[in-house]
Amino acid sequence: SYEPMRKYMTDHDFTYYKLSNAGIEGPTLDRIRHDKPLSTKTIDKLCRIMNCQPGDLMRYIKDDHE
Repeated sequence: SYEPMRKYMTDHDFTYYKLSNAGIEGPTLDRIRHDKPLSTKTIDKLCRIMNCQPGDLMRYIKDDHE
């Protein structure tokens, strides 16, 4: 889940618009909104832009259906 990222964004005055202007593409932002997987390269880019650690952006939720 990217719920921690959404909270981090609120707490640190980041918006999807700011991330877009910093080079995060629309489809990636859509993946974040809908808790879809991201590449480690994208996580790296987000951490650099937002000056944070991966744990600030995501939380693991076990999927009992797999």
